[in-house]
Formats: sequence, structure tokens, C-alpha cells
Amino acid sequence: MRRETERETGKGKRERALPFPTRVARVLRRIIGAPDYQAYLEHCRSAGHAPTLGEREYVAHFFEAKGKGVRCC
Repeated sequence: MRRETERETGKGKRERALPFPTRVARVLRRIIGAPDYQAYLEHCRSAGHAPTLGEREYVAHFFEAKGKGVRCC
């Protein structure tokens, strides 16, 4: 069974492109390791489920989980 591509379903990147300042801010957040609640909301929306965390809970969970990963240094 063949799966449709995002372009065929009309959900390609061009239809949902973010403004340039928003994309720059998102990249900067990733570089410095800051949480991005809007990206979390967009992920929930695209995954088809409601967000389970409010902004405060998301930020708290982000920083709590950040220190628990495997690190080499």
C-alpha cells in the first residue's frame, strides 16, 4: 500500500512555513538550549493529540529532563 507524501496531501513545508524572525528565534533557542513551548504545541497539533502540559509545566519538565541525560563531559 502506497503512502501519500506531504506534498500530495497539501501539508508540505511551504504551506506551513514560519516567518523568518520566528525561525531565527527558534534556532537560537536550540543553540542555547532554551525550551520552545510553541514548537511543543505545534508538535502536539501535528501528532493529533492535545498538549498535556501548560507552559509552566513544560518549562519545568524541560529543565528537569535536561540534566538527567547521558553526558560525556
